[in-house]
Amino acid sequence: MGVEYLIVDKSILPDYYGLVLKTKSLVDDEKQSVSEACRQTGISRSTFYKYKDKIFNTSAQYGKNAIVTLRLVDVPGVLSNVMQQLYERDANIVTVNSTLPIDSVSFVTIVFDTTYLKTDSSFLLKELRKIHGVKSAAIVAIE
Repeated sequence: MGVEYLIVDKSILPDYYGLVLKTKSLVDDEKQSVSEACRQTGISRSTFYKYKDKIFNTSAQYGKNAIVTLRLVDVPGVLSNVMQQLYERDANIVTVNSTLPIDSVSFVTIVFDTTYLKTDSSFLLKELRKIHGVKSAAIVAIE
């Protein structure tokens, strides 16, 4: 069975979850021993070890970047049309990586910021797939 993640408001969690994060910070950033950090935050070492690999801080940037892979026919203008579609939807392109064509097909990975995206990601994918020369388009990740 795969791992499932949830994003929840910290206010609904038990207090010791926040203390585990603080302890992790003391150990990682301030190079304190686990015993010292646990003593300082007031949690037991067993609580720390039980949750340290299960609780993570997230940032306000969560869900802001999308990674899309595309298979494009190697004809002039296809990638340009893809970029135009992203531009028209206010996707801020961060990186574009493309392979050399093999059997007249290039594999392209685009990372873009979705902060100001004018549509949802699934609709954007449908629009990208409609472009002449796009063989496939898929969202690999949203981070």
